[in-house]
Amino acid sequence: MSDNRFVLEQYDVSKTYFQQKKFDCGNKVINKFVHSSLKKQVSKKFSQAYTLLDQENEDCFSAFYTLSSYKLSAFDMERLSEGSLPRDIPCVRLIMLGVDKKLQGCGIGKKMMSDALHRVHRAAKEIGIYGLYLDAAPKATDFYISLGFIRLDSGSKEDIAKMFLSIETINQLLG
Repeated sequence: MSDNRFVLEQYDVSKTYFQQKKFDCGNKVINKFVHSSLKKQVSKKFSQAYTLLDQENEDCFSAFYTLSSYKLSAFDMERLSEGSLPRDIPCVRLIMLGVDKKLQGCGIGKKMMSDALHRVHRAAKEIGIYGLYLDAAPKATDFYISLGFIRLDSGSKEDIAKMFLSIETINQLLG
């Protein structure tokens, strides 16, 4: 993703990102993660992160997402199962995704998800990946459902939602 205003790049732990410490997406957990844990998580290889920089604003840290390897249990996938599954199901986990409040509603979240789906799609050509898993904040659940994610749990609208998008669906979405 790159146009005249924004550039998306892999997060570089050796770099200082303008306004990262002031990033505000409206979610306290995500904000705290960006301010105090993102660099540490990436430097220790617990996840990879991708950040959107606003070139019209001194390369301001404007959005990000993180991915890691993950495994779900067959029990977690019971709702989607159409037959037997192995005990451990390999997938990618979208740990965090945040868009600065000033840019929300402009399609940035969908562009970030598109980039994440392309990365999962490419990785699945090389290693076993059954799909993309995430824990959605209550306010984000409808966003992920609009992208094709399915809720794995039966929680209420006020609960964190365990959500999944199969690699088959990702492949269909990306053609």
